[in-house]
Amino acid sequence: ISLSPPTICNSAVEAYIERVSRANRFEYGKVRVAGCVGWALCASITGVLFGIDPNITFWIASGFALVLGLLLWLSRPESSNSAQVIEALGANRQAFSLRTAAELLRMPRFWGFIVYVVGVASVYDVFDQQFANFFKSFFASPQRGTEVFGFVTTGGELLNALIMFCAPAIVNRIGAKNALLTAGMIMSVRILGSSFASSAVEVVILKMLHMFEIPFLLVGTFKYISSAFNPRLSATLFLIGFNLSKQLSGVVLSAWVGRMYDTVGFHQAYLILGCITLSFTLLSFVTLRGGNRLLPTAETQSPA
Repeated sequence: ISLSPPTICNSAVEAYIERVSRANRFEYGKVRVAGCVGWALCASITGVLFGIDPNITFWIASGFALVLGLLLWLSRPESSNSAQVIEALGANRQAFSLRTAAELLRMPRFWGFIVYVVGVASVYDVFDQQFANFFKSFFASPQRGTEVFGFVTTGGELLNALIMFCAPAIVNRIGAKNALLTAGMIMSVRILGSSFASSAVEVVILKMLHMFEIPFLLVGTFKYISSAFNPRLSATLFLIGFNLSKQLSGVVLSAWVGRMYDTVGFHQAYLILGCITLSFTLLSFVTLRGGNRLLPTAETQSPA
């Protein structure tokens, strides 16, 4: 499930949006707002539809996917003069190679980023996978819990959209590293808070924290990659350094965490996961770095 086609496609879309936004000189976070609003609307609708017939949701999603495919097929984007000039200068040569990959693997900064992704983001994803079931346990019936979860997600995603719109300016001010650390602290608070939650109100508040974390994580990740590495490799580094490493580690963690849920329960498992996330967030104060790019840019590369 962690490596399913929807997961891979979502990551490709995120990388594409970031690449296009940077090429056209507008902020990724402001474009991503549309995704947050769409998610908010869908969360409420699916929360109700799942109580009626889950198949309705999948038919609607398939229909919109066909509409999107048709729109993409009919679209005819205009060529950019600046893009043509860059192409003529050779700046759009193949960005990734085995040599580049080898250089990347020798960089301490790359492995420092992987430590954050695996120890913080991946652990948090595994925690969030079963949070809906934990959330529903605080309500009289699973159906009521699903409905409330959908409405809470809707409100949270609208808040997410607002924060996502402002996130680029905030991250530019505090720096990409501090944005990632802020996201890590929010994740840690949410996981640890869940381990002590005892009422529906508390889990609703903890669910809302997710909406503060996502903008800092996504915008901070792209800006960290662009500042610490060659920006032309941003899509590759996001797909491999962030998404692939997070999903692969999630496969291993999911089996272990699943056993904990069965043996010690949600609260104790969340306490352990929260301590792990907090520890790796504190470690990332040292392993994450800012500064100049470490891979050669197009201007500094020697001609072939």
